[in-house]
Amino acid sequence: MKNEKYQDIFQTSHRLFLQQGYENTTIRQISEHASVSLGLINHCFHSKQELAGLMLDMLFTYSNRCCDSFYSSQEDPLLHTSLCTRVNTLYLLRGNYHRFYLDCLKYDIFFQKLEKRPNTSLYQLAEIHNFPVDDDLFLLYGKYVPYNFEKTLILNKESGLFPSIHDDEIPDYIIISKFEHFLDRNVLDHTLSKAHIIADKVLASMPDIVPDSFVLDFISD
Repeated sequence: MKNEKYQDIFQTSHRLFLQQGYENTTIRQISEHASVSLGLINHCFHSKQELAGLMLDMLFTYSNRCCDSFYSSQEDPLLHTSLCTRVNTLYLLRGNYHRFYLDCLKYDIFFQKLEKRPNTSLYQLAEIHNFPVDDDLFLLYGKYVPYNFEKTLILNKESGLFPSIHDDEIPDYIIISKFEHFLDRNVLDHTLSKAHIIADKVLASMPDIVPDSFVLDFISD
């Protein structure tokens, strides 16, 4: 159980990152709004970047749990991964977390979290679809290729490029860039179509902002 001040700092950071993004939020602002010293924030979290990374963990955990309530990863790992990618991306891209999401892409905070995650879905699919396990290719296509695709597309769309690509298409491109080296494109297209249907239901069930109760439970663990 984290102490009360630790919880206050994170909840305050969540509110400020939500309101003004990562770039425009300072540790001093967090200190003032949480009524704690700068030294205590640095002691608990070390940096603003660590706070932002923890908030990303919280957002991913929340959206993935929402996905799990509609579709289990045990049923079809490819569909579950496609669903979670779609829900995560659109929840961050379309709504109140938009500015924070862009800042996390810009400063590669998003990638630092992605880099630490195991390529579980690719190893599961290698077993199911019987293609060779290649750790280097799994690293390349499982992390670097889709992330750089996501970052390049979204940040450049924000500046006016790629006007013909709609936000709704971006999660599909991310999934295709991750899996098309290993799986037949027809399999991917069929899976993405099913993910669209389920994701619409998941997103419709999610509030605009992660509930305070979930934020507190997350940071209390």
